[in-house]
Amino acid sequence: MKIVSLQSVGLGATYTRGDYEVISIPYDIEVGAELISTQGYGLGVTVTEIKYQQGDFDAYGFEIYTVHTSDGHIRVLPADKYIAEWSE
Repeated sequence: MKIVSLQSVGLGATYTRGDYEVISIPYDIEVGAELISTQGYGLGVTVTEIKYQQGDFDAYGFEIYTVHTSDGHIRVLPADKYIAEWSE
């Protein structure tokens, strides 16, 4: 089983509609798609892999997702703030 996407819970971008109603849009991260900033701009890097890690981490102390990108960076996200979609 692999993680194919993550969706934020309680995080994301906030927009004001034409009628001045404020809405929140979840932050989505998908394998194979370009990484998008919270302002909606492309960052020029593609998500190559998402991994779930659990255990006794000295620096974190909780469960995390690591998002690997085409620029060689790894972004670390707290697992309690994202919902993962798994696939074969």
